Amino acid sequence: MKKRWAAAAFAALVLAGCGSGEAEKGEKKEPVAEQGSAVKVDFSKENLAKSFKEGTFKADVMAIGLPADLNEKAEKITAAMQASLAKNKEWYLETVAGLAEGEKLPYDEKLGITEDEYKFFLELNQHFQLGKIGESDITIAKKDDQLTIENPTATIVKKLTISADGSALQSDLGDLAYVEEIKASDAQKITGKWNGHLYRMGGDDTKQVLKISIGQLEDSKKNIIYTELYEEGKEKKDEIIMF
Repeated sequence: MKKRWAAAAFAALVLAGCGSGEAEKGEKKEPVAEQGSAVKVDFSKENLAKSFKEGTFKADVMAIGLPADLNEKAEKITAAMQASLAKNKEWYLETVAGLAEGEKLPYDEKLGITEDEYKFFLELNQHFQLGKIGESDITIAKKDDQLTIENPTATIVKKLTISADGSALQSDLGDLAYVEEIKASDAQKITGKWNGHLYRMGGDDTKQVLKISIGQLEDSKKNIIYTELYEEGKEKKDEIIMF
C-alpha cells in the first residue's frame, strides 16, 4: 500500500478530513525499544499514566487518505465542482440554506459534474484508508506519577504530560481537560477498533480548539495518539502516531 497510497487534501466540501503528503518509501526501521504493544494493558483513565513503558521508541506517523488512483479522481471532481459552484454561488447558497440538518445537497447540473461523479464524491468516506507517511522517535518518561511523552518531530504537540489520575493533559499548546471515554466500535473502520480517552482544550467560542485522543487498538495492541487542531481561519490539522 505504501507506493499506491496518497493522502487526500480537498476543500471544505469533502466529507472527511485528511492528512497530506505521500507514503514513505524504503524499508521499515527496527524500533529502538519495545513498548510491549502485543500485550493488553489497563487503559482506564485512572491508570493511563501507568500504561506506558519508559524509554525511546520508534512510532509510525500515520495519515488518513485515499489510494492514489481514487485520490486523483477525487481531486479532478473537486476542482470541476469548485469551478462550477463559483459561477453558481447564489444558487448554491440558497439551496444549502433550504436543507434540513444532516440532509445532503441533491444532485444538480450546476454542480459541474455528472450524477455518477457526484455519487462517487458522496461515498468517498467509504474508501479512506490509514497509511504510514513516516516515522518518529518518541521519548516516554515518568516523574511524580505523571507521564510525559515527547515527540520532537511532531507537527502540532511536541510535549505531552498525562496527570497521575488521568483527569488532564498538559501540552506545549496549553492544558486539556478530560472529555470522555472512547469505546471500541464497528464505526472505527479506518483505524480498526480501539479503546481510549478524549481530552480537549478550548470551547465552541474560542479561536483555537485542541483535541487529543489516547488509546490502544484491540487487535494489534498498539498504542495510538490522535491529535487534532482547529484554529479560526485555518484548515484543520491532525496527526496520528502508533507505537
